[in-house]
Amino acid sequence: MTFPSDGVYNIRNVGRNLMLDLTSDSTAEGNQIQGYAKNGTVAQQWVIKKQNEPGSVNKTVSIQSNNNGNNGNGCFATVKQDSDEPVVYTRQAFIVDLVARADNTFTISYTLGNKNLVLSLPSASHSAVKLENHVKGTGHQHWEFTRVSNLQPIG
Repeated sequence: MTFPSDGVYNIRNVGRNLMLDLTSDSTAEGNQIQGYAKNGTVAQQWVIKKQNEPGSVNKTVSIQSNNNGNNGNGCFATVKQDSDEPVVYTRQAFIVDLVARADNTFTISYTLGNKNLVLSLPSASHSAVKLENHVKGTGHQHWEFTRVSNLQPIG
């Protein structure tokens, strides 16, 4: 299993075939992160940067929006670590674990907190990305990463 390296990616929910999307490409604090049909916009581009989390057996990364092309300028978060909690945009930095699955996909969970809670797109009719208790083999909890570009040099 090849883990994503530092770069800009589209992140697709396998079970719903929708992209991780910053609603209306808005960086307003608390803006909902959603699943949305692939449209090629920057709202669906996410900067992945490797982080060093001692003792983690998983790939520990930060995932930030790429909407201003500055190698990442905001992250996604939840108000609390609880099942069915909406995932929203924030300027605070959070790191997450990518847990590899046998089908070349990953589950995404927060490094600090309940490891059983993963990012999910639980409803086919409502596009809100939420935290959900992990259920093995559940496609709407699995995410596929497709590289869009390298990070841009700073300076």
